Amino acid sequence: MPTPCPGSCNNAWRRAGNELATTDTLHDIPATWGQPVHCERCTTRTRAQLAELPELVAAISLEALYGTAPKTTGTIGRATVATWPGQAARILTDHIAGGLLALEDDIRELRRFRHRPGRGTEGHGVTGSTRFLASHLTWALTEHPLAHETHDRLSGNPASQIQGWHRAAERFTRRDPRLEHHRVPCPRCDLLTLYRADGDDYIECRNINCALLLTPSEFHGHVKEVASECQVVGVG
Repeated sequence: MPTPCPGSCNNAWRRAGNELATTDTLHDIPATWGQPVHCERCTTRTRAQLAELPELVAAISLEALYGTAPKTTGTIGRATVATWPGQAARILTDHIAGGLLALEDDIRELRRFRHRPGRGTEGHGVTGSTRFLASHLTWALTEHPLAHETHDRLSGNPASQIQGWHRAAERFTRRDPRLEHHRVPCPRCDLLTLYRADGDDYIECRNINCALLLTPSEFHGHVKEVASECQVVGVG
């Protein structure tokens, strides 16, 4: 039997399900089904992100040559003043490189492959692990013991780990896709907190006490209502 994809494509569906369980608020958000575990979109994205990691790690490492800029955008090692030049870059590089090696070792152990060979420099290690993981990614996203785990910050799902490393690297190197801010009050909390991220199918209220989800058609209907109300006020 197919199961809902554990990836971010189902974030809106999972939030709506939680809201239904707590407030009995019905929703018509459809689930994205796995093929067989992850959907094709999440699988394709994970494969692309994995392929980009060696270059991103190299870009992070360049930061260490020139010191850490204040107020870095990375999620790891964030600091206004670095303790020593390149500290934030070194911490993030260790996090990603170490994670890649650990995931490779995990898969080798689970599949009873020979131990990981020595690869010399850190760059060669990252490249070698990336190539190994790319070769075994289909297994990792379908047969790994944690392949069904919902993606989140603490998930051991291989796809979630890869996406987390990629996201952190993009933010640190300032390549992350930006959120589109819809400057219209949220229909539930009335705050200007409606955003849509690249690739998302829904507009989300980023007020943590609201977290309303709107389809594009629902949002456009809301915009028309707000515009109509503004015209009425203007006439009065």
